[in-house]
Amino acid sequence: MAQARELRLIISVLMFVGAHGSCAQTRESLCNLQHQVAQGARRSVRVSGTYSSGVDMGVLKNAECPGQGTWVELALRSNQNKKRLKKIMDTSGRVKVVFEGEFYGPPEPDLNLPESVRKAYNPGWGHLGAFKTKLVVYAIVEATQSSDH
Repeated sequence: MAQARELRLIISVLMFVGAHGSCAQTRESLCNLQHQVAQGARRSVRVSGTYSSGVDMGVLKNAECPGQGTWVELALRSNQNKKRLKKIMDTSGRVKVVFEGEFYGPPEPDLNLPESVRKAYNPGWGHLGAFKTKLVVYAIVEATQSSDH
């Protein structure tokens, strides 16, 4: 009887972790990620910054590295905080956020291109390939009014 109860508890914990990701994922610096994630690499992250542009696609920035932005695409596994994000976006156009998702480094050039072109070509993400990095968001952890103007 006790073993069955323990087994149900273990299964419940595993299902929760599978549905919600890591239980204690620490927040990473957007600036560090933008500099450290290698071309073609990706990793699961929890990251914060100021989100702008649109609700389903936009740009994430951090005041500590003002000249850089990361392209963002929402692929939410839950709609938690999406209405809040939209409401703040509609009123101010900028939202302070904490996102969880996959962070992608610069994309690799197409292997079908000649080697000389591949070495000189730096493809990007988002609108007109303008962004070196991309974040695919699976969860909106927090969304609050931005104090940036």
